[in-house]
Amino acid sequence: MIASLPVILAVLAQAPGTAGAPADKSFRTEVAPRIDPVFGDAASLREAIDQFVALQGEMESVRDEFSAAVHAALAQLGPVGAAPPITCPAEIGPVYAGASAVGRRYLALGRRMAARFREIRRAEELGDIVALTPDYRNRAKKAHDLFQDRVRDYREMRAAFYDQLGEEMRHAGCKLSPAVAAAAPDQRPGSTAVDPSGPDPANPKSWELEPQDETTAAAGAKGGGRSGTATEAADGAAPAVWIQIDNSRCAQPSALTIDGAAVGDIAARKKIPVRTHAGPHALCVLPGDDQRTCGAPGTVRRAYLHEGWTLVVRCGD
Repeated sequence: MIASLPVILAVLAQAPGTAGAPADKSFRTEVAPRIDPVFGDAASLREAIDQFVALQGEMESVRDEFSAAVHAALAQLGPVGAAPPITCPAEIGPVYAGASAVGRRYLALGRRMAARFREIRRAEELGDIVALTPDYRNRAKKAHDLFQDRVRDYREMRAAFYDQLGEEMRHAGCKLSPAVAAAAPDQRPGSTAVDPSGPDPANPKSWELEPQDETTAAAGAKGGGRSGTATEAADGAAPAVWIQIDNSRCAQPSALTIDGAAVGDIAARKKIPVRTHAGPHALCVLPGDDQRTCGAPGTVRRAYLHEGWTLVVRCGD
């Protein structure tokens, strides 16, 4: 055993990791300490606020474009109070497809804006707002009212496109595949292509803002802002608003019905204010010489009513 000791020592001297051998640097543990922040800093919060303001402004602009496209499609289907077309108009295809394309952009902007709003609300709950300068704290506070306005627009456009236009299209016998609507090009100068995989305005699930609506209701109660449509929808206490029924183009009175309840006659050649409640409603306006009754195919239009909303009655005379 004593004679073999030099051999053992010689083998150990040649083994890796022992004295005299080159060090293995692949297993070093001497790294600089690092802190990974769980929450964003003030700079990222300012960026979220800036993005929210920009998105809600862009969404407001696209909303006007979307509204004009929806009304152009409705005009192809016939005037209010007139008998509905027996067949689907040949011109409705590209018009409806264009409205659907703008609707996709509108819904995509809404989702991005709602995500930024959640970041702002979360920062408020965690107290991170105090790290901002006064101008950004003021912007964060105004975000509540701005988001409430966009939610109201969201629901109004849902009623206009999905409920009203969709019902009119079905009544006229128009059948458009989702692929046709998604393939509509955007003709605006400098506009980007519409993502066909984005939210589809013809799908009711695409119009859901949950859980953002719940967040908005909490924000209104905590931030002292306006009650907003999210709270109104939750407790049923929708505020009273004035709408306008413009019968100035008709030489005869027109009967107005809201949600199946007769409101009264709108005088000929008059524009009459009507008191009702904000929110989605079903309206029927029939001129005196119309033999149909409210509820018959083509007589009911669904819309989201708000302060200043106007319906123009067009008669055949």
